[in-house]
Amino acid sequence: MTTSSGTDFCVNHPNVETMLRCNKCGDPICARCATLTPVGYRCKKCIRQQQAVFYTGMPVDYLIAALITLPLSAAGAYLASLLGIFLTFFVSPVVGGVTADVVWRAVGRRRSRYLWVVVSGAIVIATAGVALYQAGAFSGYVLSSHNLLRIELALYLVLAASAAYSRLRWG
Repeated sequence: MTTSSGTDFCVNHPNVETMLRCNKCGDPICARCATLTPVGYRCKKCIRQQQAVFYTGMPVDYLIAALITLPLSAAGAYLASLLGIFLTFFVSPVVGGVTADVVWRAVGRRRSRYLWVVVSGAIVIATAGVALYQAGAFSGYVLSSHNLLRIELALYLVLAASAAYSRLRWG
């Protein structure tokens, strides 16, 4: 915003004077709003518009990701509960990474902004389902917290979800 005295104020922070402008849209921006790019400073709005071009995913990709992740992760969680802590430490990241790769190929290698959230959430849901199954929730028995709190499943959850996150977040 430019005042009648010729002073520019940041478009996002109207009380901050600035002499800096976005090199794409020309809006005045302060140092907090500026992002340095190879071609100069840009505002966050222009950066978001530029990044949106790289996301080519479709809404159906999220459904595909959930449908693939749930059974793969449930099998991985069940396997982890049988292997013990030591082997779970090595198997879980592999299961998470393989799941992420299968999902990425199934959606046609399209990038989606929140695909990693869906896959990580499906890993959490599948692991919770395995924990409830092993605790006897689906057979009519009374649940005990001892059966629900299994260290192998917690370790699997953290390692598999973080491996899937690292594969899909920047992929």
